[in-house]
Amino acid sequence: MKDRNLKYLCLIIVLFINILKPVFCQIPDFSRVPVLHDGDSVNIVYLINHGVKISEGKVISWFPKDSLTAKQMHEIVTMINTGISAAEKFINAPLPWQLHQSTQPYTFYFRFDRFVSHASQAGFVSIPFWRIKDGKSPWLHEVMHEMLYTKNGSWYSNNVTDKEHDEQMPLWLFEGLPDYISSEVSLIENLPWFDVFSNSRQTNIDSLFFKETGADKFSYILSFIGSKGVMPELFSDDRMLYAPVFYHGSSSFVKYIADSYSIKILLNSMSSFKAEQATIEKLTGKTIEVLKKEWLNKFKPKLKID
Repeated sequence: MKDRNLKYLCLIIVLFINILKPVFCQIPDFSRVPVLHDGDSVNIVYLINHGVKISEGKVISWFPKDSLTAKQMHEIVTMINTGISAAEKFINAPLPWQLHQSTQPYTFYFRFDRFVSHASQAGFVSIPFWRIKDGKSPWLHEVMHEMLYTKNGSWYSNNVTDKEHDEQMPLWLFEGLPDYISSEVSLIENLPWFDVFSNSRQTNIDSLFFKETGADKFSYILSFIGSKGVMPELFSDDRMLYAPVFYHGSSSFVKYIADSYSIKILLNSMSSFKAEQATIEKLTGKTIEVLKKEWLNKFKPKLKID
C-alpha cells in the first residue's frame, strides 16, 4: 500500500513538473541582471504565465492577453525584427566584444504596469504596453543598449563601486550612441521613431538639441556631455527637467563624431570598458574637449556658449 501511494505521489510530482517546466524555461535568469528595476521580476513572470508569446526571427515578444489582435501583435514583432536586423547591419555585427550573442533572440516584455522603458544586460527589454500600442515606444533605443553591452566589463557590475560608477562612467556616450543608431536605422528602414522627451516623431537630432538650448540649467547639463560622470538629477523626481537636454545633446555630439570621424571609433570605445573616452581620443587624435568645441561650433552664432 505504501509503495502504491509512493508511486502515485511520484507520478503527481512528475506531472506537476512537466506542467510547469515550459513556464520555468521561459523565465529569464534575473541573477544575470545587474540592476533589477522595481516590479521587473513579478510583472515579467506574470506576463509569461498569463500573456501571449509571439516569435519571429531575432525577436520574442510577450503581450498581455487580449490586449491586441493577433495581426497587430505580429505587425509589431515584424517591425522590431526589421529594426534589429538593420541595426546589426549598421554596426557590422556580430562584433567579437558583444555580450549578446548574435544567435540569441532579443526578448521584449510589454507590461501593463507603468515604468521607464529599460534594457537588462541579460538579453531582454521591458516596455510599457501603452507605449508600444500607441507607437510611442523607444524600443530600438533599448535594443541598442543590449546590442552594445560588452564582454569586457560593465559599469553596473559588482566590481564597480557606486562612486566609480557615478564619477567615471561616460553616461553621455552610453545614452547618446543608442539614440543616434536608433534614429539613423529608423530613417534608413522607414521605421516609426518616437522621441519620448519632445513627445514627437522628430528624427533630426541636431534640431531637437537646438530647441533645448534655452532650457533652465542648460550650461550645467551641457557640462556632463563629453565628460565622465553621471548627472544625479537624471535619477531624481526632477528627471524631466534635465533629461531632454542631456539626451538630445548627447545624441547630437555622438552624431558629430560618427559623421565627422567614424562610427567604428564609437563602437570601439564602447568595448573599451573604463577607457571609453581615452579610446575616442586615441582614435581621433583629439581630446574630448576639442571634439566638443568642434561639435558646438556647428550651432554658432545662434548658440551662445562660452
